[in-house]
Amino acid sequence: MSSNNIQLCASSPWQRFRNPLIFAFIGVTFSVSLIYSLIAFSQFSLAGGDLLKVIFNYNADEINQQIIVGLRLPRTLVAILVGIAMAIAGLLMQGITRNPLASPSVFGVSAGAAFAFAFASTGLLPALTHIPVLFITMAGAFISGVFVFFLGGLHLPQVNPIRVVLAGVALNYLCISMTRSAVIFADEHAYGVLHWLIGSVSNTRMEDVYTMSPGLSIGLILAVLLAHKLNLMHIGEEMMNSLGGNAKKVRILASIAVILLIASAVSVAGPVGFIGLMIPHIARAMIGQDYRLLVPLCALLGATLMLVADIFSRVIRFPDDSPIGIITSVIGALFFLALALRQVRRQP
Repeated sequence: MSSNNIQLCASSPWQRFRNPLIFAFIGVTFSVSLIYSLIAFSQFSLAGGDLLKVIFNYNADEINQQIIVGLRLPRTLVAILVGIAMAIAGLLMQGITRNPLASPSVFGVSAGAAFAFAFASTGLLPALTHIPVLFITMAGAFISGVFVFFLGGLHLPQVNPIRVVLAGVALNYLCISMTRSAVIFADEHAYGVLHWLIGSVSNTRMEDVYTMSPGLSIGLILAVLLAHKLNLMHIGEEMMNSLGGNAKKVRILASIAVILLIASAVSVAGPVGFIGLMIPHIARAMIGQDYRLLVPLCALLGATLMLVADIFSRVIRFPDDSPIGIITSVIGALFFLALALRQVRRQP
């Protein structure tokens, strides 16, 4: 075990945090994006003064304040929660597999939740129409997660990252193909299902925020509690077990957290791509490998990126909206293209 890894577990997170201005900078960016998301690009002339009135002197009779509270606030909160959920889920998946390519979209968990929703929308099983969407997506994410867990060998003492990737990618494509078949059977609901599958936070309500909150809260609590264990797992599972850790237990608890986070996000916004894959890479480039700092930073970065993507989704076809999943996919593709070019330039 290297001295850097020993320092990772022995030192406090704030001793390793070399640049405390990072959190402050991201926090300011998040705040600006939050304010801008509430008032920008509206068919009505919303301004900062309207937002201040909502906070300090709310008047339900004023149309601008109604728009902020009834339309913009739910949409903004959903974008924040979805960004947090996807970013933390990706971080946990990369931690337990020790694979930088692990993410909700690549490993099929998000695709499993999407297939469950698409199949329920077909109406082939009328009983499913009476079940809340959160439970349907949670069931799909759970089944996909269990398949990846066992097919990828995550239940074994030693994990082969390549095996995990192959299992996840195979299941991902299987779920995608079944989802496309379900869309064909959806008939009159096909357009709505396709729009949802791209990922969107438009037309969300406060009820969606309440729907997401329980699963998201439990997933975040588990992520915080597992942060130190993931640090131990990063230095090696044998060393972790020798220090009193239990790698298998950590994987199970982290997998539960991932399922709760993904199901909560997908049930409201659809399978928004690239957030869970991209944000952990950015966070590690900023502060290193300490999961005690990565968890809050990924949450903050995920929320900020989703707010920025939501703003851009309004700009493209203003006054109409575009699905936010298109924006995150473009940003993610450009990010990894730049990352690949950087790796090529480093090679001799």
